[in-house]
Amino acid sequence: MERAQQAHQAQKVHQGIQTQHPAPQTSQPPPQRHASPKPTQQGHPLQQIHQTHQGHQTEPPQSGYQPHQVHPSNQTGQPVPPPPPLPPPCVPPPLPCPTPQRSDSSHMNVKRLRWEQVENSEGTIWGQLGEDSDYDKLSDMVKYLDLELHFGTQKGAAISVPEPAAPPQPETFKKKDVVEILSHKKAYNASILIAHLKLSPGELRQVLMTMSTDRLDATHLKQLLLYAPDEDEVKQYEQYSQEPHKLSEPDQFVLQMLSVPDYKTRLRSLHFKTTLQEKTEEMKGGYECIYNASQELQNSKKLAKILEFVLAMGNYLNNGQPKTNKTTGFKINFLTELSTTKTVDGKSTFLHILVKSLSHHFPDVLGFAKDLTTVPLAAKVNQRTITTDLNDLLTTIRDIRAACQKMPATPEDRFAAVMSGYLENTHPVVQSLESLQQRAMDEFSKASSFFGEDSKATTTESFFGIFTEFISKFERALTEIQAPEHPRSPRSPRLTSPSPLAW
Repeated sequence: MERAQQAHQAQKVHQGIQTQHPAPQTSQPPPQRHASPKPTQQGHPLQQIHQTHQGHQTEPPQSGYQPHQVHPSNQTGQPVPPPPPLPPPCVPPPLPCPTPQRSDSSHMNVKRLRWEQVENSEGTIWGQLGEDSDYDKLSDMVKYLDLELHFGTQKGAAISVPEPAAPPQPETFKKKDVVEILSHKKAYNASILIAHLKLSPGELRQVLMTMSTDRLDATHLKQLLLYAPDEDEVKQYEQYSQEPHKLSEPDQFVLQMLSVPDYKTRLRSLHFKTTLQEKTEEMKGGYECIYNASQELQNSKKLAKILEFVLAMGNYLNNGQPKTNKTTGFKINFLTELSTTKTVDGKSTFLHILVKSLSHHFPDVLGFAKDLTTVPLAAKVNQRTITTDLNDLLTTIRDIRAACQKMPATPEDRFAAVMSGYLENTHPVVQSLESLQQRAMDEFSKASSFFGEDSKATTTESFFGIFTEFISKFERALTEIQAPEHPRSPRSPRLTSPSPLAW
């Protein structure tokens, strides 16, 4: 509507101009107004009229409208048609995009991790982060990981951002120029051990000087001995006794421990003190099993009857041999082969025949296993191991006694006083253990000789293991024979006819 009014008013102005200044009636074409020079400051009369008329407009005309380009009339003298509609306003060009800059992590437009939070972090690994200063260091490092570039949520083509220069690493992340004497593996394990001890070097030194077992358990003492420096490492530590700050943290810890007199001797003594009761009970139990099992085998009349029956059956099967060549005994390892000797039809074994015959003629011997209750336990005892442990125990006692004589007792150093008294109190226990070992091995020697074996050529494990295996197979065969029916058992002597389920 406004544009129509403007066009109507402009038409009236053009008609007025045509009345005052009629177009000349010549054959020459009108001049090219669009090529006329730029008007002066006073302007063209048409422009002045347009400016005067503009002052009465409620809205200013569009900047794209140019009155001087409109022809007032054509050659026929008819009015000029209204001008075309004004063009739309020009849209200003977009501003140049600023260079992408790294924003703070709290304002990054990135994907969020959908994890479930821990409501109560006390007593968990997360609750320990506040106590560890490394967490703050890691938070600083995260700022330089370009997470907004890897996990940004902006759609469209990716903006090529030049690689920023590597930021300077904080001083705390630079590898310190320190000397490492311990091997990498030993230093790593030592660092873990130091964290678990929860003792400062001064507190650990106090424990070793007073020989107290309240602050250290057997596991920690064993690890301290395991990661203790060897002779070559000790010589290297001596070079830094006046400059401990040049060493790594684990090496500084070891250097401070080396200042304790007879560091390893004290560790071994404390370990001996904390583990003596457990070790003596274990060795005592092993030797008691060997002693009791040896006596059970020698005193079992039922076992003797079974072996006698086996010998008789074997000699009967070998009756084709001359009488003078009859076997009078056999190696006990044959007892484990009774179940592998099949009958002719393959449906039974020598062991099943033996058990069935004993159940008919000597049923009272079928429960012979009740006389040998300790034999299976003795088969699990590693006699060589407990003997080595006892020898090591006696060697440690001698070393501790020698150290007590070498280290003078002082108010600060309580090693001699504490360990001398401890050895005195435990001497009866150790002496009793030595006596038990002697009696057990003597009894085992008698038992092995009783069954025709050489005690020096066999071990307690293999000797008692033979009888344990025989007991297990004998009871299994007895269970199969005493069962009412065994339609599917190929070894049962009762199966003289095919199974009713057979086709």
